[in-house]
Amino acid sequence: MDRTDEKELVKIASMYYEEGKTQAEIAKIIGVSRSLVSKNLIDAKEAGLVEIFINSKSVYSATLERKLEQKYQLKSAVVVDTMDLANHEVDKMVGRQGALYLQKVSKKAAKIGMSWGKSLRNLVDNYPFANQSEITVYPLIGGMGDDHVDIHSNQLSYDLARKMRGRAKYLYAPALVSNPQIKKDLTENSTIRSVIAEAREVDIALVGVASPFEESTMAEIGYIDDSDMKSLKEKGIKGDINSRFFDETGNEVDCQLNKSVIGVNLKDIKKIPTVIGIAYGTKKVLPIKIALEHQLINVLVTTDEVANELLHEA
Repeated sequence: MDRTDEKELVKIASMYYEEGKTQAEIAKIIGVSRSLVSKNLIDAKEAGLVEIFINSKSVYSATLERKLEQKYQLKSAVVVDTMDLANHEVDKMVGRQGALYLQKVSKKAAKIGMSWGKSLRNLVDNYPFANQSEITVYPLIGGMGDDHVDIHSNQLSYDLARKMRGRAKYLYAPALVSNPQIKKDLTENSTIRSVIAEAREVDIALVGVASPFEESTMAEIGYIDDSDMKSLKEKGIKGDINSRFFDETGNEVDCQLNKSVIGVNLKDIKKIPTVIGIAYGTKKVLPIKIALEHQLINVLVTTDEVANELLHEA
């Protein structure tokens, strides 16, 4: 590059990056077109005359987020940097970041659907009190009984709605039933049928992504036992969302447990405009990857460890 050309590029770059002048202002000062100024700024970068550094520790997680969004065509990704965080701090931080994202995107929403589980409990606990009285929260799955009430869909829906000063609907049915006749009787009830129908039409869905074989809350609280897990493995199950089990193609599998669930199925969840998956833990990478690849979720809130594994998966 001629020294005169280089000097001109440096002059333009200095005015733009150091003095904060607009491209139009620079064009007027040096007597050229705005498009030429734009081209010269690009040339200055390509020639190594300009290097841009982002001076923030957030650049690490922000870069991972952008790479996830591009690789999996996501609406958004939220990645928590777990450096120096204890396990309980990771839980809280993922919940907090998920809550902040929900607060941002729910400003234009009227209906939110809520699944169940510990990750969503953390999100709700960290959601700030707000005035979002126009919002109604719907359970995406049943949940009744005295055990583990705090992670039931109905309870989470109530707690989130209370923080929003909104309304909550309730699905007065268990998450899973023991036989088809019980499910038929319950889902023919007009109130239950109406809530499930409305839950299919929410603007935003909040779900977890899990594996029934690794750190499974369903196994922990007794929803599934060893014989169920053996059957699920034989069926090629890789993960579950909203207690609906899916295979490596992201399809809901024809199995007895899926037939026992009272709530919204995966086909309907995929139709919801924004499906936020709160999912982390390296043992869940495979089901998360499948959920992303097959558009079961289009927003992911996770940790840097999981993000890095997802980005290095073929």
